[in-house]
Amino acid sequence: MRKRIRDPIHGYVELDDEILKIVDNEFFQRLRYIKQNGLAYLVFPSANHTRFEHSLGTFHIASMMINNLESKDIDVDIMKKVALLHDIGHLPFSHTFEDAMKILFYMDNSKYMEIMSKIGVKTPYETAKFHEYLGIFILKNCMEGLEDVANKMEEIYVKKKGGIEKSLISSTFDADRLDYLHRDSYYFGVRYGLIPLDRILTVMRINSSGKYVFDSKGRDDLEHFLIARYHMYSAVYSHPVKGLMDMVMAFAIAKMIKDNVISVEDLTSCEKIVNFTDDFILMKLKENQSYRQFYETIYKRIKYKKKILEDQDADNFISKYPKEKEKELYDFIIRSDGRLV
Repeated sequence: MRKRIRDPIHGYVELDDEILKIVDNEFFQRLRYIKQNGLAYLVFPSANHTRFEHSLGTFHIASMMINNLESKDIDVDIMKKVALLHDIGHLPFSHTFEDAMKILFYMDNSKYMEIMSKIGVKTPYETAKFHEYLGIFILKNCMEGLEDVANKMEEIYVKKKGGIEKSLISSTFDADRLDYLHRDSYYFGVRYGLIPLDRILTVMRINSSGKYVFDSKGRDDLEHFLIARYHMYSAVYSHPVKGLMDMVMAFAIAKMIKDNVISVEDLTSCEKIVNFTDDFILMKLKENQSYRQFYETIYKRIKYKKKILEDQDADNFISKYPKEKEKELYDFIIRSDGRLV
C-alpha cells in the first residue's frame, strides 16, 4: 500500500508502508517545528517551510535518481531511508544551532565537549557537522530498527566514503541540494533557484568508474543549477539582515547552554530531544528576563550597525583571521562592542 502526499514542489510524494512508519515517528514529526532557514522569515515573510517537507522532498528526488540510475552499487532501501532521514539531527533554527555550537566551543569548551561526548563523538568537528553526528545518535538510540541507516550515514558523513551512494546525498549535485534550492526559491518568493529538475534527472548516467555523470545534452541545465545556487547564496542565504538575526540567535542559544537555561540533556537525551523545537527556544528567550533582550532584538527587528574597523584595529582583526586563531578573533569581536557586530 502506498500513500501520496501533496507537495507544492514535486506534486506528489509517494510513501510505502515502511517509509510511512518512519514519517509517523515522533522524532521525524519533530521536524515540522524546525524552520528550514532559521530566522529567514523575518526578512522573507513566506519562508516558513520546515525540515519536514524538505526531508520528504529529498526522499522523493533521491528515489527518482536511484530509479533512473539503476546501479547495482546502490543499496536502494537503505539509501532512500538515508535521504528521508538526512536532517533528523537538526535542532532549533537549523544551521543557526550549528553556529551556536561553534560559539559554545569558545564560550564554554568543557560543556561543549560534554555534549559531544554524550552523543558519541570523540574528536569534535573532525569531519561531520553537529546535526549529522546528532542524527546518527538519534537513529542508533532513539528510533528503533534504523541502525543500518545510521551506519550508512556514518560512512557517508563522518568517514566520507560511499562512492555513488555518497554522491546521491552529499555532493555538488545531490538530492538534498536539488530539493532545497527549488523549495527555498519557491518559499522565499524569488526565482533564482527554480531549476529544471526533471531535465537534470533524465540526463544522469553511470560511468565506467561507477560514478554518476551527466549527458552533454544537459550542460545548459547543469550550468543553470550552478548559477541558481550562486544567486541563492548571494541574494538570499547571505542576506545581511538575515545573517545578523541568525547570529544574535546563535549567540543567545550558546549563552543559554552555558548558563544551563538549556541543559545538556535537552541536546543528548531522547526524551528531551523529541520536544526540542524552535518554539522551545523562543519560549526560553521570552520567559527568562536575562535573555529577553535577545528576543526583543530579534522580534522588534533591532538592527545593529556594522562596526567599521580602521588602521590598527583593522590590522589586528585581519591578523586574527586564520582558523587556528578563531578564539582570539571571537574574543576580539566581543570586546569591540560588547556584542556581536
